Amino acid sequence: MRYLIGIDGGGTATRICVADADGVIHGRHTAGPLNINGQSREEFQRTIRELLELPARMELRPEDCGAIGIGAAGISNPQARVVIEEAFRANGYDAPVYVYSDGETALAAVFPECHGIILIAGTGSICYGRQEDGTVVRSGGYGHLIDDGGSAYDIARRMLAAVVQAEDGRGEPTALKELVYDRLDISGIPELVGYVYAPERKKGDLAALAVLLDQAAAMGDRTAMEIEDACADELCGLIRPVLKRLPEEKNIALGGSVLLKNERIQMKVRDRIMALRDDAWIQAAKREASEGAVRLALRESGG
Repeated sequence: MRYLIGIDGGGTATRICVADADGVIHGRHTAGPLNINGQSREEFQRTIRELLELPARMELRPEDCGAIGIGAAGISNPQARVVIEEAFRANGYDAPVYVYSDGETALAAVFPECHGIILIAGTGSICYGRQEDGTVVRSGGYGHLIDDGGSAYDIARRMLAAVVQAEDGRGEPTALKELVYDRLDISGIPELVGYVYAPERKKGDLAALAVLLDQAAAMGDRTAMEIEDACADELCGLIRPVLKRLPEEKNIALGGSVLLKNERIQMKVRDRIMALRDDAWIQAAKREASEGAVRLALRESGG
């Protein structure tokens, strides 16, 4: 079977799908994180090998692959495309490799016509917009060290900061303390600091703590609700310049774990967007971005 591969590289998990020449999905698989800026070349190549277990299990030959579409964070790195192509060539794939930003593939998954605006808040955060005439606007998505406001990592950092600040009197007591301690099975600040700064700690480990925010906010914890508001403000700050530069786009999608799993933050963001563009049509981005990678690769390869 002639087939295509679509990959959505994320800071916590990476998804692959295999489609036939018509774009119909026949298989899916999930592996570890994929980010050329946050991994060594060896880690990156290991994740690619894990992903390619899917076509192997489906008894598909590398030489029958017609195209590979991959969306991932960190592709602005000049070496990213080279490393990505090398990884596939090392596994016997000679098919054309089309590399996209994670925003491009997520947008293509939601909107078949491949134009609109998508705001993503997962491990990281980004807003990507494409107008029907091909005009592209991006905001954010530059990594957790200098950007990614409103992301799961940002939420977790704010939560942990609130816990330590409450402990030494700089902040008020918060229900986040017990929730974090229970999740990490620790009993004090020294253990928390040890966990956070352990050499093996990955940003995805910290980002995974963000799910606790909704629990604390539901308990009426003021600190948690303030973090929710700060997160919504950060995400609104991401989409504002995109809305301004793409005045004709009304279709807006919200994606990523923060916006899909935390209904309180999602509603706050929706309200802020509607205040900026009251005729917007907002929907949840529930289709996997790997499908968007297939759609883009299919178009680009002439399928």
